[in-house]
Amino acid sequence: MTRLSSYPWHISGVGAIGSLWASSLTHHGVPVSLLLRDEQQLDQYHTAAGIHLLDYEQTWVATPQAFTSAKPPKVIHHLLICCKAYATLDAVLPWRNQLADNAIIVLLQNGMGSAQALQMALPKANIYCATSTDGAWRKGPFNVIRAGVGQTLIGSFSDHLNNTVIPPAIHDLLDHLEQPPTLKLAWHTDIRVPLWHKLAINSVINALTAIYQCANGALIDHPSAWPRLQQLCAETQDVMAKEGVVPMGQGLLNTSRRILQQTANNKSSMLQDCLAGRATEIDAINGYIIQQGALYLLPCAGHKQVCEDLRRICAT
Repeated sequence: MTRLSSYPWHISGVGAIGSLWASSLTHHGVPVSLLLRDEQQLDQYHTAAGIHLLDYEQTWVATPQAFTSAKPPKVIHHLLICCKAYATLDAVLPWRNQLADNAIIVLLQNGMGSAQALQMALPKANIYCATSTDGAWRKGPFNVIRAGVGQTLIGSFSDHLNNTVIPPAIHDLLDHLEQPPTLKLAWHTDIRVPLWHKLAINSVINALTAIYQCANGALIDHPSAWPRLQQLCAETQDVMAKEGVVPMGQGLLNTSRRILQQTANNKSSMLQDCLAGRATEIDAINGYIIQQGALYLLPCAGHKQVCEDLRRICAT
């Protein structure tokens, strides 16, 4: 690797994906620091003796420095946010006094809307967004299983940023993390498109799996769920068209069917959150589509019904 910045990447949200990034960056020689919620999480980190990542039968252990807001770092130049979308402000604002004036903030999350909320809270912030097809799940605190190697696309979000200019700190990572534990990163000049495409897929699959308490593949032949999925696809495509988003090449319905077949035995993160009694990301997924649809007087009745059903049966 060349031209590595001496400034660490501070990671907030050290769940499955945050731990995967922390482990990969550390083992590729990139300085990493963890921003933990509180002393309890710091104790968990110390008890775990670092981050343990099982990646294709090899366990990688990383022990980056960890901070809490009670004892913060002096300055943050590079900040990666991997928490749930609804927790974004709580993940960033406690550290606002440590953020350098030109700090880079990268949001790696499901859903949309959190970047807009963060930009309103920090108008001058340099915000970038990322979307990933990496697979990982958390076996326990700071104990993560790699489920599959995907690709992560990164691009600029803030209006004052040039979407063709890759900041050096991000450029240093592109194509330099190919050795295990691998992260495959690429720059995208219009990150809104892949963000919308992933949002669309999540919006027609995740909530339905939580409502019907089933693995992904079961939706295809489900007599009640499949017609609802078709309606959600039509509504989502209508909103995307109004937003001027480039449509998926095979269409949303065909793409969704293919993904359901490929991930037939998987349980969506929303189903897992629902079963565990945790808050879900419904507002940042289906709720965001409803919000954008309202701008064009699109009723999005299917999405509204999904939100109502999910809130009735899950803790949101």
